[in-house]
Amino acid sequence: MGVLLLAFVPAALFFFVGIYLQPLDGDLTRIGSHAERDHGWNAPQAVFEQPRYTQGDYTLGHDMVVIGDSFATAMPQHQWQNQLAAATGMSIVTVSSYTTSVAAVLQSSVFAQQPPRFFVLTYTERHFPSQIGKDVQCDGFVPVLHASMPVEVQPAAALPTIDNPMFLHRQTHWSDWRDVKLAHAAKHVVYGVVRSAFGHEPTKALSIGLSRTDLFSSAKPSTMLVFRGDVDKVAQWREAGLDELSCRIEKLRQRVEANGHTRFVLLVPPDKLTAYSPWTNRHDLQSLSQLAELSQRHPSVMPRLDQALITAIGQGHKDVYLPNNTHWGSNGHLVVAQTLIHFLKPASGH
Repeated sequence: MGVLLLAFVPAALFFFVGIYLQPLDGDLTRIGSHAERDHGWNAPQAVFEQPRYTQGDYTLGHDMVVIGDSFATAMPQHQWQNQLAAATGMSIVTVSSYTTSVAAVLQSSVFAQQPPRFFVLTYTERHFPSQIGKDVQCDGFVPVLHASMPVEVQPAAALPTIDNPMFLHRQTHWSDWRDVKLAHAAKHVVYGVVRSAFGHEPTKALSIGLSRTDLFSSAKPSTMLVFRGDVDKVAQWREAGLDELSCRIEKLRQRVEANGHTRFVLLVPPDKLTAYSPWTNRHDLQSLSQLAELSQRHPSVMPRLDQALITAIGQGHKDVYLPNNTHWGSNGHLVVAQTLIHFLKPASGH
């Protein structure tokens, strides 16, 4: 009886803690065992009721082929491809780089027979050096860099709108008590003790103080969750070096554009830490990104997505990145769409 009681008491405790934490929603709250009650988004997300683009296998010709990581594939109803398709009328297919390589797309019969107008490669900042390294090597190749002037980022005071949007609300109550995550609750308690007692972060989700409290719709907007990789990326970028990365970009551009019809666009979503760095309370984390320097070398290939997102955040648009997540909220996707539409305008005619 005593043994059963000893097992029941902590289970009951963690059950009620789990109810208090609210249902898991974000990747950072999951990784760091944080409370959705504190870090979950509370402003409704305006999204497309149905995706306006095709996702999956690349078997038919399209105006635009997008291949990339979760910033291209994770949120079909939010994704910037929807707004791009709605605004330009282009047909768009998105392929996951986790299941299909860039080489496979470029060597496919559909790319050869029905080449797209645009080929968009999307790798997030913290993984960019390693990911593009899988696609192309320099082998002594000397890049011929573009002389084109960079496209200026337009102010994002007024974001694009979605016709007849569907509004998503975060689930704040458990629909079935059997779904309460006891393990998550237990880790929340244990990690909370470790943070308070030792000042140590035992997970890969870092909590960073902010100088503004109007950037997120969460209950605790004075702090921001970011992935530890946003900081650790510095070593990977330093090891690769800007010259090597530039070489790979140029070599891949020439490979994509060899057909004389397709334009190569490199979309590097800045890490959450990069986008919010002007408002972090830690000065040592404010100058880690090299995206500006890299994009200056390839102004006709690489839009200044970092600058556009920072501008939108600075103008007070909430949840450009979701407070509990590494990914963009609906406002972030609209900023990306707006930036790409402007970037492609000279070539697209729209």
